[in-house]
Amino acid sequence: MPRPTGQFRAMGIAAIALALAACGGADTSPATTRSGPASSASASATPHAPDAALTAQSLALAEKQAQQADPSTPLDNVPAGTIAAKQAYTSGEVARKALAVRIPVYRFYNSQTGAHFYTTSEAEKNSILATLPQFHLDGVAFHGANTFSPGLSPVYRFYNTQTGVHFYTISETEKNNILATLPQYHLDGPAYHASQVAGAGLTPLYRFYVSSRGFHFYTASEAEKNSIVATLSSVYTYEGPAYYVLATEWKAEKVPHTGVTNQQCYQATLNTPVDCSLPATTSLNAQQDGHRTAINTMSYSAYGAYPTTACIKDNVTGLIWEAKTTDGGIRDKDKLYTKLNNGLSTDVYPFIAAVNASNLCGFSDWRLPTRDELLGLVDYSSTVAPRAQLANTGLDKHWTSTSAPGYSQSSYYVDFTWGDSAVYDHSYPQRARLVHGTAQTGPRSIVSTVAYGSDAANNTVSDTRSGLQWRRCEEGRTWNGSICTGTVSYFNTHESALAYAQSKAGWRLPNIKELASLTDLSARPAALDPTVFSADQSNYHWASTPEMLATNPGYAWAVLFNGGYVTRGTRSGSPFAIRLVRDIR
Repeated sequence: MPRPTGQFRAMGIAAIALALAACGGADTSPATTRSGPASSASASATPHAPDAALTAQSLALAEKQAQQADPSTPLDNVPAGTIAAKQAYTSGEVARKALAVRIPVYRFYNSQTGAHFYTTSEAEKNSILATLPQFHLDGVAFHGANTFSPGLSPVYRFYNTQTGVHFYTISETEKNNILATLPQYHLDGPAYHASQVAGAGLTPLYRFYVSSRGFHFYTASEAEKNSIVATLSSVYTYEGPAYYVLATEWKAEKVPHTGVTNQQCYQATLNTPVDCSLPATTSLNAQQDGHRTAINTMSYSAYGAYPTTACIKDNVTGLIWEAKTTDGGIRDKDKLYTKLNNGLSTDVYPFIAAVNASNLCGFSDWRLPTRDELLGLVDYSSTVAPRAQLANTGLDKHWTSTSAPGYSQSSYYVDFTWGDSAVYDHSYPQRARLVHGTAQTGPRSIVSTVAYGSDAANNTVSDTRSGLQWRRCEEGRTWNGSICTGTVSYFNTHESALAYAQSKAGWRLPNIKELASLTDLSARPAALDPTVFSADQSNYHWASTPEMLATNPGYAWAVLFNGGYVTRGTRSGSPFAIRLVRDIR
């Protein structure tokens, strides 16, 4: 029987037609129990099947509930068993939140039967690899969530005692109907969690029924689904989406890259950045900012049919930015505004009202960006000001909507001459660039555990907004289960910080936008979230990003967490701490 080719996209149709005796969703029981992972026991039997119409009805009801749900309810307040508001799905918030509990679903190919087997169990996967040589691991088919995450629902696993295969449904109605009418189906319990509502970061898991053999087949591949519908509809009855799983290829990270290029990495003993592909740069640190230029590369395009002289779409964050002009009009790049809310034409709030009244690009909800949103526009590769890829960016400071906690007359700014960010009084005239889109709000941190030195459990923090996972302690300290103990390690040179991070496999030094995004700017003083981080937060931390302004040779970027300031330090003689990061696995 021919071996399927391609990662879940070009499965051999002959293999599908001849031997899918035991396909289903993810299996968490040991492969050797019952009929094994790909048994064909009683495969020729044609027992009564679950009712696909019940799943379709459940998905339609869930969509209606999502449309009617209150969009102002924070996602974290949505209890288990409740559908979230539709915008939480379409914005990707549900999928981003689930990243902290995401697990892979592995697919095996049985060379003896031509069937495929799916499992979420690492132990089962390893047991199959060790004991069943006829099973070939294809890789990860898709992802589910291993526990409840807001907006998701449990996927129930049944075992069919007549056919020896598994069946999966997210529909409570279908589950209850099976229990009432199909005694040959044994309920094993929840296999994982998925979504009943479509949205960003979610992909449909399609369901087919093979009536001649009495089993279901599932695929998350659009191409494979279309091929089966086109060529095998007489055998495979298409039943529609079973539910929506977490997309394997989806990149949830919403922190745009810094713009630093692959020609701007450091090598030992030199302060002038060089080609990142040189052995001298990779031996110092192979995960410098310039080595990661392809990850969330800053990218902008026209929004719909509107000209880029009106508004511009950020292709990484999805935000729509006001385009600035040079015509001396209301949106001129050099217009300065206070932030006193005094009603004067020189204040930023009448400017916002005027832009909304003009219905710019069809929107009447333009606003000042948050500090992190505006910082996302800074291009740190630039050797001359302005530091932005957007046309007509004015020099100097720009207002954000992020107030300085405890200082009602001050807010954070982002400076497009230098690339730094701090706080300024509202009476100081500054520039403004407006944005359209939903600002990320609400709780964002989930603790989890990774093997790391002598740390106790729950030693990492997963940021559900950015898709990044952080060490809970600065380097030099150890998590004892409740606090960070020991003494912070200070790195007197940026070079030594890069070298140290290189020695910690799987971890890296964050770039300046990633590091700045970790700060809780709602605290007073701004710091790290005290509910999940326990450390001395009064110190500076190194980022991997070089300072490229020609006027500042020998500097690199850093964050002062006590205040949330984005600043810089000399690469030699600045004793800063470091906190390591990695992408959520």
